[in-house]
Amino acid sequence: MVPYGNAKARAVVWTFPDRIPIHREPLHSPRQDLVKEYPTYKDKPNHYRVDTRYASVQDEKDWSKEFPVNLITGRLVNMNGAGVETRSSKYLAKLSPEMFCDINPGLAANHGIRNGDMMWIHSPEGSKIKVKAHFSYSVTEDRVFLPMHFAGYFQGKDLSANYPKGHKPYAVGESANTVTNYGYDIVTQLPETKGGLCRIEKA
Repeated sequence: MVPYGNAKARAVVWTFPDRIPIHREPLHSPRQDLVKEYPTYKDKPNHYRVDTRYASVQDEKDWSKEFPVNLITGRLVNMNGAGVETRSSKYLAKLSPEMFCDINPGLAANHGIRNGDMMWIHSPEGSKIKVKAHFSYSVTEDRVFLPMHFAGYFQGKDLSANYPKGHKPYAVGESANTVTNYGYDIVTQLPETKGGLCRIEKA
């Protein structure tokens, strides 16, 4: 650490595509100016036995014109992972009994969505989910937040009857990963599931 509080990088990783890590914009970026300044990688065929698209997706079009809302996913304090265990606890499920979308009242008003209304969230991948709108000022007017712990519904259809008898969780709902965007970290192959773009409408 240097005296004024910032760290200095002293290592150079020769096996990484960027010897010193630099910012790369997501494949579905809301900022075309940043895409030009911080483009993604070239497509990589046979990357860990998988053909992985990077630049071809990012350069296909300005995704933000059709999908203008930032999509953020994350965790709830009372849930764990995909929620398989925590949604099966009646005490924890009571805190989060159904899937929802945190949406700023200003953004909701632009789409005729009221607090508690059902809404559709569409992704650039062609998928969609139906969730309940939950007004919150914890998100700005250009984004929505989805918790990542739910399952049992798929694109508006209740599939919870497929759980084995006696094993249906107390809380079911759409999976946020149904609408998360395509994109992978070039080193670890971890998907860009924590953020992306979407389009919303009242159900």
